[in-house]
Amino acid sequence: MKETKFRRLRRDELEEVKPQFVKFLSVNGIDASSWVAIKEDESRRADALILQFSQIVFAGVIDKVRYLVHRKPHDLRTYRTGPDKIEMRGLLISGSTRVDLTDTTLSPQDIFTRLKEDGATPKLYTAERAYIPIGRDQDIFLRMEEGALIDNGDLFHLLDGL
Repeated sequence: MKETKFRRLRRDELEEVKPQFVKFLSVNGIDASSWVAIKEDESRRADALILQFSQIVFAGVIDKVRYLVHRKPHDLRTYRTGPDKIEMRGLLISGSTRVDLTDTTLSPQDIFTRLKEDGATPKLYTAERAYIPIGRDQDIFLRMEEGALIDNGDLFHLLDGL
């Protein structure tokens, strides 16, 4: 098998892509009864097939990622992923506030209004860098494993324009 870049899909993740996994098995000449036998009698082969499928799934998803967002209660990081570099725009809140940036129902206007009312200070920050030596796909995968979610880019562009 080729180099393993990503982790194996968890059982719940595999369940979400079950139709694609069934198709993957079929393309590899494995029908339902064969799969049951492989799981029972050849657990290493079953694990290898799941790992191989996991690589395909993660590679396909990550290839399409253009924006990510990572939310913490007082720190919001947005990312734009280009072919050669990753750019980050962030908002860090200093001081006591009732604003929780993990609350996706708050509009930007609500956030800044509450911050002003609470006397908290928002700080914008930016960074950009070339992908780490392991490459674009694994760099993005690491951001996602740390909690970043795929996003449509609206937050990145909002923070970029401030």
